[in-house]
Amino acid sequence: MVLSELRLNLTVVIPTRNRTEQVQRLVKDIKRLDCEVIVVDDHSQKPFVIDEARVIRNPQKLGVGESRNIGCRQAKGEWLLLLDDDVVPSPGFTSFIREFLPKLKTKEVVGFRIVGFNTMGSRRVIAETSHTKISRMLNILFGVDISFHSGPSRFVPAPAMLFHSDFYASLGGCDSRTYGGNAFRLSSDLQWRARMMGGRLIFIADPFFEHLNIPGGHQKGHSENDSYFMRNQTIFSLRSGGLASFVMIAAFGAYMVVKGFRPSILVKGVAQGLGAILRDRPSI
Repeated sequence: MVLSELRLNLTVVIPTRNRTEQVQRLVKDIKRLDCEVIVVDDHSQKPFVIDEARVIRNPQKLGVGESRNIGCRQAKGEWLLLLDDDVVPSPGFTSFIREFLPKLKTKEVVGFRIVGFNTMGSRRVIAETSHTKISRMLNILFGVDISFHSGPSRFVPAPAMLFHSDFYASLGGCDSRTYGGNAFRLSSDLQWRARMMGGRLIFIADPFFEHLNIPGGHQKGHSENDSYFMRNQTIFSLRSGGLASFVMIAAFGAYMVVKGFRPSILVKGVAQGLGAILRDRPSI
């Protein structure tokens, strides 16, 4: 067997912006897989070069969803590993993925458990998929039921996902037009569409990825932009929730009010979401 035959038929796609040090560390760690690595620089203030990866620079800031799509369109691998730039793989991930990848079917989508810590506002919180009864109920109400159980009706964590390249292309990739500013809904919408196309979601419970605590990326403020989250929740709920959609919208709105968001902003967000759904509905 020649050395080239050991190379994984895999492309790792990493969107990033103004995090040169973090993405260089991630690329160095992920190169243990001996696969293609594509870094999509979402118009960072200072362009950079990474010797171990192919760097694609966006001509303007396009967001994480469109950056993923751009990287995936350029990928040569049969499988796509979509990674956020603030995660780090464990040493055991290399041997796991070498054994696991050949067993996957085209329409199986894999999400990996994320552990570590994260700064959100003034609090430092554990960044780990939670499985308490309360969190499970909230996830169901919000339309993102993440659990240890794999199957057609679940969701998997978004910072580390594995897709077959043909399946990802058949889905049209991330819907950056609708959810471009909200990675939470961007990924759940992608997974929902995968399920609608016959996909099966698999959750890997072993903690193969650690989330880095990078301050500044999750600061929350209350402004008119907050209506965008309610707009995206409304669109996603109406598209995917059926009769439960109104419960999902109300539950998310109640949660946002508890967090300090003004009711007027939530009403505006719901109205914008309804307007988007009505505009997209084909005329008879």
